[in-house]
Amino acid sequence: MSRRRNLWLQPTATLLFLLSGTALGAPAPLTVADGVRQAMGTLVAAPGEASLLALARREQLGWTATQNLFQERLDDLTNGFLEWRGHQAASGTFTTVRAGLYSGGPGAGLMVLNREWCRWDRCEDRTVFGRPGPGGWQPVAEAAVIPRLRDSDFYPGTVPACLRGVVLRVKYLPARFGAALTVLGLPPLADRDRCRASGVDPAVVLRPVVLHWNTAAGKFRRAP
Repeated sequence: MSRRRNLWLQPTATLLFLLSGTALGAPAPLTVADGVRQAMGTLVAAPGEASLLALARREQLGWTATQNLFQERLDDLTNGFLEWRGHQAASGTFTTVRAGLYSGGPGAGLMVLNREWCRWDRCEDRTVFGRPGPGGWQPVAEAAVIPRLRDSDFYPGTVPACLRGVVLRVKYLPARFGAALTVLGLPPLADRDRCRASGVDPAVVLRPVVLHWNTAAGKFRRAP
């Protein structure tokens, strides 16, 4: 299925067109970065979250200052994809923000926004789903666009002893190209460390699940 390259805003007042320099009747593009900006207005930081987005919320930074927290910024307008990376020297924390726009379904389209913060090899992340648009960010429940996934879906073979009974959490990674969404099954850090101590690397044992955006349904599906 195809993925939207841009979302479009339709200003209704002639004055807005004149002030923006946009020709009357021509839509102004809403970029993936605009979607992130809208999502920031409703961002709820996780307890103890050390990401740069959480820092920006706590410090009530403006949008330009928030962007400047990230030393590396990739904004692919053609493919509706964004990836920013930044390092906070005071805490030694690295933050990666990934966002992808997918067309179809109610409204203009769906954005998947993942933020990950890492210190050494200990990483945490959060993903939000929503629809950016002229009326602002509209949150979408995960269950409304993601099919049910079981822990067994992430194991291509036998579950190792160190992971038996362990409930996995999931991490969503939007693709830059195409209409895929990669889902990683991750054990809690304590269980990951216990497995590594026993000679088992969960990153090798677990496999990702790749979902595909269904434009007509406006949600992700498992590959047939």
